[in-house]
Amino acid sequence: MYKMKNNYGERIAKAQKVMEREGYSCLILGPSANMYYFTGLKTTPDERLQLVVIPAAGEPAAILPEMYQSKAAEQIAGSFPLLAWADQQDPVDLVKEAVPRKAEGPVAVDDTLWASHLLQIMPVFPEAIFRPASRVVDSLRMFKDEEEIALMARAHAAADRVLERVRQEIRPGMEERELAFFIETAYREEGCDDISFKPIVASGPNSASPHHQTGNRKFQAGDMVVVDCGGLFQGYCSDVTRTFCLGDGDAEIKAVYQAVKEANEAAFQRIGEGYAGEKAGCSGEEADRAAREAITRAGYGPYFIHRTGHGIGLDVHEAPYLVEGNGEKLLPGMVFSIEPGIYLPGRFGVRIEDIVAVTSQGPVRLNRYSRDFLEIQ
Repeated sequence: MYKMKNNYGERIAKAQKVMEREGYSCLILGPSANMYYFTGLKTTPDERLQLVVIPAAGEPAAILPEMYQSKAAEQIAGSFPLLAWADQQDPVDLVKEAVPRKAEGPVAVDDTLWASHLLQIMPVFPEAIFRPASRVVDSLRMFKDEEEIALMARAHAAADRVLERVRQEIRPGMEERELAFFIETAYREEGCDDISFKPIVASGPNSASPHHQTGNRKFQAGDMVVVDCGGLFQGYCSDVTRTFCLGDGDAEIKAVYQAVKEANEAAFQRIGEGYAGEKAGCSGEEADRAAREAITRAGYGPYFIHRTGHGIGLDVHEAPYLVEGNGEKLLPGMVFSIEPGIYLPGRFGVRIEDIVAVTSQGPVRLNRYSRDFLEIQ
């Protein structure tokens, strides 16, 4: 195995075993979490071609603009060739150098690679079939090692502190976007490198939209306010949701909240039951069903309108998914959200999201902020 810093060499070797087994000729990565996962390179996508080519056998190569050469050379520290190109050059010539001469089989291309860049390099593979890189990398990235889970635990400890600051800050008359800006600042003050996504702050009737675009609506007494936010710690994401009630909640609000809380717990317990006795673990769809059944029993089944959860790591959304149709077992090393919700159109919504890591002893929540009904007086 060629020399690499940390465990990048091991990760590349595992990817090459997958490619060999599945018949892929090479893996093409653009600026993405995949590139960072396998090489430690972190760049920003733009119109200039930036790639890492990992063949099914042999050493990888990075193809980057000359302006990134110095920083990239520090990051990979001579672990594999860095092919730099100047603006007056055609970088496709360097792609030809990096691709094995007798490469056969499908080419796995980063799912987030810009279409313009794929079109640019397609002539290098005139007869190739292109397939998404997720078919190669998901089976590796969905299993986190102890170091990765420790980093995510620190990201979620910061998220807990941010939520407590939100509880103290939120008040009638505040705008959604004002609270969102407060959250972004709080994550950085709590030790995160950045936010992992733009905070969702949805108040009153807006809270009935799961991915509401935070706007300028002012909070009013009696509002339910959904706060969905996360931070980045050394590349790893946090993602938590809590729903606050501004004032005293009425009977229906409390009933809806209780149903969501019970659904969150039902999915968590179902995953834990999978580790009792000789069972190997429950599947993503079984966890989804457990949450959905709890909400259906409460009479709100039609108002749970999204999957129960998604994997998380270097990306906020990645494999595995807790959704009907995913029969894959939830095994030690997997980390994912449990986030059931009820959304009553034009009125209000409630979502409670936790991030769960599966260990050899069962599931563990990485965030610990209260799931109790929170009335802000």
